[in-house]
Amino acid sequence: MLESIKRVSAPTQRTLSESTDPSTARFVLPAESFALTDLFERVPDARVECESAVANPDDHALLVIEAGEHKQDIDTALRSDPSVADVECFGERADGWTYRVTWKGRPRRLIQRLVAADVSLTSMQSRNGEWQFQLLAPDREGIARAHDIMEDLDCEADCRSISSVDRERSNGSGLTPDQHEALVTAFEKGYYKVPRDITAAELADELDISHQALSERFRRAYQQLLRTALVVDDGEKS
Repeated sequence: MLESIKRVSAPTQRTLSESTDPSTARFVLPAESFALTDLFERVPDARVECESAVANPDDHALLVIEAGEHKQDIDTALRSDPSVADVECFGERADGWTYRVTWKGRPRRLIQRLVAADVSLTSMQSRNGEWQFQLLAPDREGIARAHDIMEDLDCEADCRSISSVDRERSNGSGLTPDQHEALVTAFEKGYYKVPRDITAAELADELDISHQALSERFRRAYQQLLRTALVVDDGEKS
């Protein structure tokens, strides 16, 4: 459960200034302080995942929503939610319904300010009325800037973990060398910037792999980072 995740001290510029390695951090935000409050009121057990390829947009996102047979409730909630300017359903797939949403209000302001601060959103997931963000920054001061931005926007964000990307290969994260290389190369080449400095196809060429292999490598790497960033009760494991 999210409540079982151990909180860490809020990052500050002073306490993080010694680390210059690219860093990742996990933040948890209540839905009412970010987005899709209406969805979780109508379908409390809904699960939402932002597709990793567009987890760092300027004002839109491709969401996969798992909510059983409640498609009509999803449609109604998304169209009435004050954080959503526009929504389009792309259809159903094995793990849920896919929607393209255009953000407005707080989520749009938050994402725009994170991008301006050179902080990338590599993962966005939500369940039980809480959002979980995985952030990637050039250094730990970037994580502190992200925290300050969320504080300024009253996002009520809790920082649950911070780690250096360069140390993750040896601290039990479980990232393979190929996954680590893909994440670091993507970050250094500007793949997570908006607009991107490099396309997925160009990045795949840089790594000498196919576009499909790159997408799969990203997906597995994000999943592994989630596992190491969160402490989950056995009852919550699938």
